[in-house]
Amino acid sequence: MSTASSTYAVKLSITHANVTTKQFYVWNRKTWTAYAVDSSAYGATATVNLPPGDYFAVALHLDWQQPSYLLPRTFTVGSAATTVTFDQSAAKETGIRTDDATATRQSSAVWLSVPGGDLAGFAGSRADKVYVTPFSVQGVSLRIHEVLGKKGASDNVPSPYRYDLTRSFTTTVPASPVVTIPTSALAKTVTQVRAPGTRTTATLQTVPSFGEWTGVFIGSSVPVGGSLTEYVTPGVTSMRLLDYGTGDQNLILPDRTLSAGTSAGEVLGAAPLQPVRVSWRGSQWYRGKASLYEGHTFSDTAGHTGHDFRATYSYKLTGSDGVTYAQASGLDGSHSLTSSTVPTAPQTYTLDQTVHRRVPYSRLSTDIRSEWTFRAGYAEGKELPLIDTEVRVSGIDAMGRASGPVGIDAGATTRNTDAAQANARITGLAYSTDDGATWTDLPVAADGSATLNVPATASFVALRVKAVDDLGGSLSRTITRAFAGPVPQGDETVGSTRISNIVVNGGKPVKLSDQPFQEFKATFTATDPSGIGSGDMYLYRGSYGTPDAVLYSPWRATCVKVNATTSTCQVQFAYIHPRWALGRNSFAGTWKVAAWAESTDGTGHIDLHAAKTQPLLRDASLTANAAPEPVAKGKTLTITGKLSRADWETLGGYHGYAGQKVQLQFRKAGASTYTNVKVVSTDSYGNLKTTVTASADGYWRYTFAGTSSTAPATAGGDFVDVR
Repeated sequence: MSTASSTYAVKLSITHANVTTKQFYVWNRKTWTAYAVDSSAYGATATVNLPPGDYFAVALHLDWQQPSYLLPRTFTVGSAATTVTFDQSAAKETGIRTDDATATRQSSAVWLSVPGGDLAGFAGSRADKVYVTPFSVQGVSLRIHEVLGKKGASDNVPSPYRYDLTRSFTTTVPASPVVTIPTSALAKTVTQVRAPGTRTTATLQTVPSFGEWTGVFIGSSVPVGGSLTEYVTPGVTSMRLLDYGTGDQNLILPDRTLSAGTSAGEVLGAAPLQPVRVSWRGSQWYRGKASLYEGHTFSDTAGHTGHDFRATYSYKLTGSDGVTYAQASGLDGSHSLTSSTVPTAPQTYTLDQTVHRRVPYSRLSTDIRSEWTFRAGYAEGKELPLIDTEVRVSGIDAMGRASGPVGIDAGATTRNTDAAQANARITGLAYSTDDGATWTDLPVAADGSATLNVPATASFVALRVKAVDDLGGSLSRTITRAFAGPVPQGDETVGSTRISNIVVNGGKPVKLSDQPFQEFKATFTATDPSGIGSGDMYLYRGSYGTPDAVLYSPWRATCVKVNATTSTCQVQFAYIHPRWALGRNSFAGTWKVAAWAESTDGTGHIDLHAAKTQPLLRDASLTANAAPEPVAKGKTLTITGKLSRADWETLGGYHGYAGQKVQLQFRKAGASTYTNVKVVSTDSYGNLKTTVTASADGYWRYTFAGTSSTAPATAGGDFVDVR
């Protein structure tokens, strides 16, 4: 922040605009020193005190569901207060296009970069347009990052292709800052996105690197259990993330730079999901203690590190001296556990870690247990010499299922030591088809490989891998439901856990309009003799394993204890925008409710795949107008109106509902109820028109009973004075 002996008030104002949300940025144009501007006040203006000098400033105007504006300009402060205006009407649309006529913007980020690495922005969101004022200032760059996909794509109907495009205008932004890039000039690759045992939603997010901090990931929905053709601006390095479901499970992908032409593809999210070592934040000795962190539990077989922040972690570290140095349960994937002070002398330790999750967006890797032994003395800042294993399974399909023989390849390494010295090796492989109740050993070759003929009766296959090294270390790792078998999973009831009283939206159909930020609640009762530890639910349409569409709550359920055995669980479905979440009018209709609960003592659980059906309907609107008003008794009265319903396939609007029977009703002045008069059908545009004979003062209206896809609607009564 710059200080000066003499400063003058500079009023910054956006003109030719109706402004709710804005942000101003100001730099000295010679030193590129930044000056903070308090832009929090409502309206188009803000004030900053500046010393005399030449300045570069940017106004960002960003209101919800409206185009974004980046309005740069230069100005000079002399020896008096001044006003600087930013003319929004002079801004020009900016963006990146391709020669693919089916592609449209899915998301965007547009910002300005100034010398020294500072940024102004970010503008853009979803498909909203971005406008920028053309300028010419030495060293200042306009950065554009856009993701394009097939028009009409949504979370549940993702685009089969993805354009990840970047462009910079440095020093000069032209009068027409829209560029078109031919597809033939882009890098092309095909990415496979594996499903975690069920069809779910997923979002691929990227951010380009320009040698400066940007910090804005933008993304688009991608097919799960399918392939995605990616077209990328060549030569640009991007950071990447893949989020599944609610975004709580993600894979951190390596930075990628592609050359023009076709590049080899990737496979993301392949089962079995399993722990991988991350050296920059693994378990280590620190300040006389052991800092335990094994959070990258849901990494895929390509080694992409993965987390699930709805999973719960437990640790227990004990020494051969009989002391338990650390123990905790119920941690999430972002937390480490610090032990009590450990002895400096070497001894043998046992580290037992368990990870548990039951989530709507994954059927696989529900429980992972790693049991390590290692011998070590305290060594500041060094990793614990734990053994790591890697298990790959060939013969699994894109949904994470196997229907015949599969090949298993396992390998082992030891951390914090020379690999040859440690000589870590696989000593055993076993499988289970009953979630670990019984195990069958597999013959293991010297290279750690084995063949498993998956039983035709299996719904899931658990794997157990064992390894040792020459340093006295060992590992036994169990992956419950490592992959799915050929038999679809049915409802599960283990122990005495039960679910009842499922109520969605207060027992009424869910009506979704064309607007964002819609929400509704759902509740259920769960019981178990030991109490309820957790529970949750979600909605889906179609089959359980391969649903046509799913609808999740952004948060896990909240279960409130009623008594020692019973809890009431509530799920808040929120931030629903049918265009982006559903994207198809055909999804309206009957959905199913999947619900589950687990006991406090961990011995029981219930998982109901179709516990209830729930109407999820398009909202409807109905109008009525009676004319003429007033009307002479015995004369003809014409009642018009229109029946419309929300369109989930466009960015907004209600469209006429054709060919529907609507009831015309009348309520005589002074009466409390309406009576049916006649049935009228809507025309091809949803319009209604009929005539009646005027007989008495009263109210006329139309009422629509609804259909299997569309909610009921009733027009407001239109009063007619009969004389």
